[in-house]
Amino acid sequence: MTKEAFYLLMISALLFSFFLIAIIGSWFFQYFSDVKTKKLEDQLDKLLYCYFHTENENTRSMVQKIVKIIGNRTGRKEILINRLIRCGDDFIETHHASLMNLYEIVGIKAYLQTALASNNVHMKSLTCRYIGELQLENMEADMIALISNQNNDITYNVMLALAKLGDMKGLVHIFTNDAEHIYLSHRAIIEIISAFKGSKEELFKRTIDLCDDYMKGILIKAIAEDKIESLNPYYMTYLNSEDKNLRIASIRALSELNNEDDESYIRSKLDDKDWEVRAAAAKGLEKLGTSQSFAALGKTTGDSVWWVRHNAASALILIPGGKEFASRIINGEDKFAREAVISLIEKNT
Repeated sequence: MTKEAFYLLMISALLFSFFLIAIIGSWFFQYFSDVKTKKLEDQLDKLLYCYFHTENENTRSMVQKIVKIIGNRTGRKEILINRLIRCGDDFIETHHASLMNLYEIVGIKAYLQTALASNNVHMKSLTCRYIGELQLENMEADMIALISNQNNDITYNVMLALAKLGDMKGLVHIFTNDAEHIYLSHRAIIEIISAFKGSKEELFKRTIDLCDDYMKGILIKAIAEDKIESLNPYYMTYLNSEDKNLRIASIRALSELNNEDDESYIRSKLDDKDWEVRAAAAKGLEKLGTSQSFAALGKTTGDSVWWVRHNAASALILIPGGKEFASRIINGEDKFAREAVISLIEKNT
């Protein structure tokens, strides 16, 4: 073996040994770190249990012990925050007053206020999530000020936190005044509205007429499943909007209310200029359609767009007595209508 080969072998062996030692060292470090964290979590769990389940005169000593364990260590405050979040929304709501006191004394509120002013985008976003999960009050204004940074992650967590805090005023302000800074998907906004702790009906009424058509459509979609009868006039108003997505959202919301008085209004949309609206109207009649819609649905089974034909045939077959009416279409001359009805009958047989 030449000297060069020997040296290369030695270097390789040393590098292998170095990496092996590093891997083993990292494993041991992580192991002991996890053991230490688990021990700390167990201590906190016991103290928190005592804090929430002992007589008032003993709670002070429990808090002092928690303060002593947490100290000024950021990592330990993060552990305490996550332990409290794991307790769940119901627990946090039930013990809200006691928790607000704990946040102040232990320094969680001060820690989150400092983190909210951080230059780190991820830290700002995570802090907003913590504030919402912990239902930590009196920080709403600081979060709303972050909306203008045009960061989607921060915007989402700010709005979700406000929803969980039930901050009606804050959400109305963002929906109506800061819409240009909101670049969230409709699913994210629906999730935010669904998480709102206050009156969704009131939030809707205070927002709907002041926001743009895109946001109007999302608000209607988000509130539709709640089946709030008093919102019927709003749906009727936007049923004739120039925006097709807003018309579709209104059709779906009216269908959820399942009010037979609305059948004729939805039926009229089977003649809409946009096929998506016609398809939504046909789908909506599945829920509140009656024999009065048979003729209109029968005509729509011959629509030029497959989805409209499909939805119309489906509605016709699912409405009581509709199959008998559909049998006439099978014997008719309209090929598209005949095929749509036959396929749906076979599927539902």
